[in-house]
Amino acid sequence: MMRIRGRSSLRRKWLFIAIGAIVLVAAVAIGAYLYISRPVTTNNPPVTTVSNEPAPVSDGIVRMSAMGDMLAHDTINANARTGDGYDYARYFANILPAYVGSDVVFCNQEGLSSGEIFGISGYPSFNAPTKFAADLQSGAGCNAINLANNHMGDKGVSAIDATIDVWAGLKPLMISGANKTAADQENVSFATVKGIKFGFVSFMDFNNNTNTPDYSINDYHDEALVRRLVTQARTGADVVVVSMHWGTEDSNNVDMEQYNEAKLLSSLGVDVIIGTGPHVLQKTDVINRDDGGKTVVWYSLGNMLSSQLNIRELIGGIAGFDISKGSSGKVTVDNLTFTPTYMHYEWTAQQSAAGDLSARKNAMIYLLNSAAEPLSRSLFGTTVAEQKQYVIDTLGSAVTVK
Repeated sequence: MMRIRGRSSLRRKWLFIAIGAIVLVAAVAIGAYLYISRPVTTNNPPVTTVSNEPAPVSDGIVRMSAMGDMLAHDTINANARTGDGYDYARYFANILPAYVGSDVVFCNQEGLSSGEIFGISGYPSFNAPTKFAADLQSGAGCNAINLANNHMGDKGVSAIDATIDVWAGLKPLMISGANKTAADQENVSFATVKGIKFGFVSFMDFNNNTNTPDYSINDYHDEALVRRLVTQARTGADVVVVSMHWGTEDSNNVDMEQYNEAKLLSSLGVDVIIGTGPHVLQKTDVINRDDGGKTVVWYSLGNMLSSQLNIRELIGGIAGFDISKGSSGKVTVDNLTFTPTYMHYEWTAQQSAAGDLSARKNAMIYLLNSAAEPLSRSLFGTTVAEQKQYVIDTLGSAVTVK
């Protein structure tokens, strides 16, 4: 009996152990489930919910602005001088609101920006600090840069190459006109803005330094080069913009060579020609092309930043136009506007009579409509109304003067 009772007790013992094990496993399982399912508190930022709503669609219209010659005269450099460097951006503070919404901003840097190693100098041999290029980009908003002008060769090939390197480091939207090699000269600058592909090419009519290689600065007298580059741009882009540094200095009249070059470029399918070089304004025109398109020609935008001596050399402006592409792929250039500007500086009649150029101070660009007060401090004896009428008469009826 004792043996049987012992077996029963043993069975009951193992039964209790088995039941306990089952309860324990169940408890662990339930605890694990509750742990996994609990809300988690963390220091990480909340996850952003991505909306399924479509992104805003661009209107497909590119607003382009263009300004004339940027000349780093000695007065401009001196007035830009700070305690430990230069500030050229300050010159554009008054006019930037007039074009701040533009997608593309064309500027002609007339001369080098190769820095102190080549010697900082103004007229007649221009070389600016590298800060000049940096401030044209960051301060003036320039992102389509022309380097094809007669002063690019002023300090020789090494300075040209250094200037190209400075701009390459700034990574503008488009740049054209100066080249480090013959192979570089064959490359067109392309950029796509709001779905519209631009081809940008630049040429000049004269090089002050005849010792630079032919490839270093694009010369529009090389018609084969003009045809190659413009054809490449036309083949690869929706809209072709050509910068032309040409014309007779200080003349408001378009000369025959300008007309002939504009006609050639139009025949090659160029959409917009931006002219610089005469240092004063010239008319704006629209040429009807055989392919049904139109070529807008700004023959000269005059000066923007300079310290030249005549009032007409100090009246420039901001050209503006819209570029759009229809469903057929055809590009339209319209809404031509011009906002006049006045480049101001001050000196006394005595300083002027003595030709003391270094005495000029308070250099600044103003929108012409806001320039009554600074004009009254100048020696030009003119008014805003007189200069605005000059702009309207010079540009002609193809453009709306603001």
